Amino acid sequence: MTEADRQLLETPLPDIERTQLDCPKLDDGRLITYRTAGEKQAPAVVMLHGIGSNSSGYRAQLGALSRTHRVVAWDAPGFGQSSPFAIDTPSAADYADVLMELMSALDISSATIVGSSWGSVIAATFASRHASATKALVLSAPNIARGNLSEEERGAAREALMRSGAAQSPEARAAVVDALIAPNADPLIRALVSKLRDGVTPTGWAQAVDMLFSAHTPSVVKSVQMPMAVIAGKLDRIAPIDNHARLIHEAAPNSWLFVLDGIGHMPKLEAPGYFNSIVLAASAGEIESRRQSPSVSAHSV
Repeated sequence: MTEADRQLLETPLPDIERTQLDCPKLDDGRLITYRTAGEKQAPAVVMLHGIGSNSSGYRAQLGALSRTHRVVAWDAPGFGQSSPFAIDTPSAADYADVLMELMSALDISSATIVGSSWGSVIAATFASRHASATKALVLSAPNIARGNLSEEERGAAREALMRSGAAQSPEARAAVVDALIAPNADPLIRALVSKLRDGVTPTGWAQAVDMLFSAHTPSVVKSVQMPMAVIAGKLDRIAPIDNHARLIHEAAPNSWLFVLDGIGHMPKLEAPGYFNSIVLAASAGEIESRRQSPSVSAHSV
């Protein structure tokens, strides 16, 4: 890890903010919590975390990208202090529509949408449903979701996902961290990743799991016309490139794939400087200019 990356990962987090939405899909006060940094009039970047995470996972982006952009990282419904859904089995479209409500409440008419892992399913669905509000799309360690599974396959897959969410012992948490990051990841990265599950609630996890069966990301991105960067770690064991990122990249009409050597499932924390450069390029409409790097192999359609 470079010294510049270390400094990004040591950036203090902005305080949690909250807003109440007039959204009947949400329960318990209809609150969404989020972290934000940067000037309100600057170009917006909106960031969506993974299923075992929360807004704090974007500390390196909140700290650096806010120099030139308004950065918002939400706690998805049921995560952190955000209200869960009032419906038992929300779809990817439900999450996307709540995100649109949040952006409207924050007076954000258009943004570069960044989604990591499970959040990539929401980001892609948002871009499909709310194209005018999506300037560009960045999908990191993306997931194809489970919407293409048969009814017979879904039961076993859901049970496995629910079991993984219940694993809260120190040993189980350590195993999760091992799976998420590259074997040689810096101890600072490991420490940060180990805390991300603190923002996960049982209801939020269960609803997030069910959402995965409502979408198939390669099918969703076929209709996404705006520029899209797909970031994948070569050592990702949670969502291996050939089973997830490459399928999504090949299905999208205007997509670039960035494969990061020596990186696992958490590029935003394992390679924050390069991750940020891709987000900035996407926001500026210059994704193709980031295709070549000594540490990154990249391909475009």
